[in-house]
Amino acid sequence: MTTEKSADAERRALIDVVEKIVATLFAATGVGVLLFFVFLSMNFIGKISDLPEYYAPAKMVLDGHGAEAYTLTGIGDAQHKLFSDMNGRVVALFVPPQGLALITPIGFVPKDIIHYVWKGMLLGSLIGAFVLLQKTFSLGYKQTCYLVAGVTLSAACFEALRIDQMAPFLLLSYVASIYCLQRKRDIPAGVWLVLMVLKPQQFLPFLAFLAGTKRWKTLAVCGAGFLVLTVIAFALIGQTGMQNYSALVSSPDSVKYMQPELTPTLRGQLLRIIPSAASTIFSATSAVYLLVIAIAFALGRRFANHEKSILLGVLTVMPLALVLSMHCHNYDLLLITPTILLLFSDKVIAFNSGWKLATIYAGSIFLLPVALNVHNDYLMKGGVLNPYFFLLLIFGVAMIIYVLRNFKKPLTETQQS
Repeated sequence: MTTEKSADAERRALIDVVEKIVATLFAATGVGVLLFFVFLSMNFIGKISDLPEYYAPAKMVLDGHGAEAYTLTGIGDAQHKLFSDMNGRVVALFVPPQGLALITPIGFVPKDIIHYVWKGMLLGSLIGAFVLLQKTFSLGYKQTCYLVAGVTLSAACFEALRIDQMAPFLLLSYVASIYCLQRKRDIPAGVWLVLMVLKPQQFLPFLAFLAGTKRWKTLAVCGAGFLVLTVIAFALIGQTGMQNYSALVSSPDSVKYMQPELTPTLRGQLLRIIPSAASTIFSATSAVYLLVIAIAFALGRRFANHEKSILLGVLTVMPLALVLSMHCHNYDLLLITPTILLLFSDKVIAFNSGWKLATIYAGSIFLLPVALNVHNDYLMKGGVLNPYFFLLLIFGVAMIIYVLRNFKKPLTETQQS
């Protein structure tokens, strides 16, 4: 009997070693592929990178011309002077003035090394997000390896690092806030959430959820940070800059720089079907977005007394917040990473194998190389139906329904007595 137990233990140990090797190979493959393509993109700053969107305005602010960063002519001239290989391409700045105040310090970095520094910041943020995800969800070695593999092989991560978008910063901000909120560290959570000023439309529903759960201290810190950045922004670009920003985001001429028809959102899908009704679509989808904020607040109220209320919010709020937001590109889908992790880890609610298999099969379209084929050979060539939108919408609605049906609302003190 002892011999059999010993042999069984050895078999299990061997299987565990093999599984760890396989998981390590998956992670190494994902990281290797990502770094290879990131390396190739280093020589095409002017042609594909969005770094000029952030670096040129930062330099303009430091030179005393910050207000012009929110005009197409002003930012275009600045970008072409800094990056001669842009060949007439203009990357308009849609980051709010508070976000511009946050990124202005990169203007102190010399132009010759800014691309390396920026790539390093993006990669560092991604690594930081991995570390915090591992700590937040208590992931084992194999789970962490598959997390790294899944994210690094995703089109969202690939595109963000290839064109220098800020999605890794936002992922780190989001994950860090979850980590802090889970540990009742409301003040640090609020500080991390201040980074939402870079793309506030993606975080407002989550803030509404926090309001529903009465995390007032976190929201107060976040609000105070926003006010501080507003004051700094006003000092940097003045009233003229603020007015230029409002004019830019509301101008019909800006739509071609936003490319909303490429986004996996309700707005993007409707623009593919009836592009001539852009004005009506913008108004209608803005109303839908306000409804999403209200739903997020209601979910927060419902989960407020649950010990894992924050994780319930991660499961239910972010998918719908992105797919029904006013603007969200494919690289911004990195923010769904914590939701996917919760689905597979069963930390809050147990999801059956059917849910997990469906997520894996449907999720394959978001991974390389399938995602590149869908984007380049279908969406960029005028495909009417965006599969990413429909999958995300189904996923977001399904998550809310499933969680509401399966989570157990804690008893009140009156009910317990």
